[in-house]
Amino acid sequence: MLPSLPKALQPEPENNFPDCLYMKLEGIPIQPQNQDLEFWKTPTQTQQINLQLTINFSEQWEWLGEDRIKFGLKGGELRLKLENSEIPYESRTLAGYLGLSLPQNRQQSPRTKQAKSIGIRERAKNLFFKGFKSDVESKSSSANQCPISFCHVTTKISEEHPAWIFEEERDELVLKGSLKKVNLATLNILALPCRVEATFEVSQRDVCLTGAEGLWLPDISRNKKAVLDRLIVQRLLEPKFKPYLSRAELQYE
Repeated sequence: MLPSLPKALQPEPENNFPDCLYMKLEGIPIQPQNQDLEFWKTPTQTQQINLQLTINFSEQWEWLGEDRIKFGLKGGELRLKLENSEIPYESRTLAGYLGLSLPQNRQQSPRTKQAKSIGIRERAKNLFFKGFKSDVESKSSSANQCPISFCHVTTKISEEHPAWIFEEERDELVLKGSLKKVNLATLNILALPCRVEATFEVSQRDVCLTGAEGLWLPDISRNKKAVLDRLIVQRLLEPKFKPYLSRAELQYE
């Protein structure tokens, strides 16, 4: 029987901007129907692993000196680099229009907490309906079970370089929400050791500014603001996203 992938031995995922994009990859061995211990010694049998993807999209604040900007992703590309393994095109199960659920609460870095705490006082001013607190909390709790946005996922027709393209729906500004432990594909192990490297990469067109504080005057024209947005993404954000925004790895020996 194929042993389980030991979680303790798997490298931790790298998420350079975890509030904007958090990604994790897990491998679940497919147990054979025949539980005979001699099964895996048969050279004609292929060991297989289900790759499960957890990914969360949201917006993130980034400081620029004393000012700051908020950004999100309109899309991106998930790429796999395989060693001693293969993923046939028909084994790639993640595709089509997918509902993104509300993201789970994750531990945030002190810098992120500092950025978000600035707006707490302003938001508190709007909470004048304390009498309806329980009702609001009830609705918030039920919202955790429902999709808040949708994305479209397509796969590239390439046997050697598996890739999935994520895109926001037309009426969405940026991707928001998460997919938790969804089946990405089935991996065929050709030899040991086996290694899978997943990277989520974005280009300039995939990044969208959704907010800013202190960068320009309130009466700036729409055209000038659009130009400044492009310059900020191109010169300040995009270089920080190279060579990848997030990276995950699985090793099997």
